[in-house]
Amino acid sequence: MDLEPGTMDNVRTGPYGQIFRPDNFIFGESGAGNNNWAKGHYTEGAELIDYVLDVVRKEAENCNFLQGECL
Repeated sequence: MDLEPGTMDNVRTGPYGQIFRPDNFIFGESGAGNNNWAKGHYTEGAELIDYVLDVVRKEAENCNFLQGECL
């Protein structure tokens, strides 16, 4: 998750981008900027948090061993 789509594009096109599911990339329309973390925490980030938690919940429900490999 990031508020800036460009960051997600860098991850997606990087060497490890193929290991992530494309629908799990969550991003906002504009970045919060380095100088204004409150914008990401209280406004734009707050609008995305329910969606983020839903994606994480779905991934956790699909795991056989969420805590790691069971030996």
